[in-house]
Amino acid sequence: MNFLVGDIGGTNTRLLFSKMNGNICDVLYEKSYFSQQFSCLNEVINKFLLDYDITGSIDAACFAIAGPVENGTVSVTNLPWLIKEDELNEELHTSHVKLINDFLAVAIGISELKENDFVIIQEGQEQVSSDAAIIGAGTGLGAAHLVWSGNQYHPYTSEAGHTGFAPENALQSELLIWLQQQYSHVSLEMLLSGKGLVTIYEFHHKIIGLNESLQVKEAMKTNDPAQVITEYALADTDELCQKTLACFIDIYGAAAGNIALNYYPIGEIYIAGGIAEKIKDKIISPAFIQAFVNKGLLSSNMKKITIKLITQDKVGLYGALAMLKSTYL
Repeated sequence: MNFLVGDIGGTNTRLLFSKMNGNICDVLYEKSYFSQQFSCLNEVINKFLLDYDITGSIDAACFAIAGPVENGTVSVTNLPWLIKEDELNEELHTSHVKLINDFLAVAIGISELKENDFVIIQEGQEQVSSDAAIIGAGTGLGAAHLVWSGNQYHPYTSEAGHTGFAPENALQSELLIWLQQQYSHVSLEMLLSGKGLVTIYEFHHKIIGLNESLQVKEAMKTNDPAQVITEYALADTDELCQKTLACFIDIYGAAAGNIALNYYPIGEIYIAGGIAEKIKDKIISPAFIQAFVNKGLLSSNMKKITIKLITQDKVGLYGALAMLKSTYL
């Protein structure tokens, strides 16, 4: 059987073609494309099939999409794409296309990873539950829940990224007030994402009054602003970028703690998404852990949870493939 799977996000669309031979799944082709360069998913798929001269039948396909899937349809959150299972069935000449939420795929894909695909940020003091949670910032923000049934995990997705941002200190309160003057709803994703990093940068420059260096300003004209901020912050060469990333880390740690409490009790929480691995040294810092643990009466409970950073950026792609394998094996 020939499988086509994809992980579709606002920045990248990753596609993979594999062949099932009995119980063995061989990955034959895999490639990543910039989502913004295409007008729809069908265009990317056709480009992929053409790039590798794939002419054989597609027996089944599964696509992990950044957005809520309802009745086989999903509007990609950070892309002007509307994706429908029935249209993909027709395009691929198969009746076995499945659309799933991207963080459902991440939740499934965790079981496909190896030990060296994780970095332990906090070693839990004791195992209070076999359940787990996931949070990840990238182009957007996602979260999911893994419930242990005694012999396997059952993954459940959410749209937690669109819940309201809750400030944890005076600086974050000022940030919230500034954003509320511009928007009727300030979501967590508006801050914990690539665009969110830029928003926090603008806040520190325009409201807090930190000077913007000409070097950073010029770099942003030709490069992704979030990437520029991250690079200068990690190099410790620009105060505005450093303060921006520090604020981002505080918000991220607190949000991860909130997700853990929403699904509590859990034994582990995974940090996923495209941003965390790029700022790994900051994620494993005391500031992130302190923000995660700082939950008042339940602070001691938070120290019992193991925090793991996923460093494998293909976890969602592997999750989509795992879903097909579990269906057809």
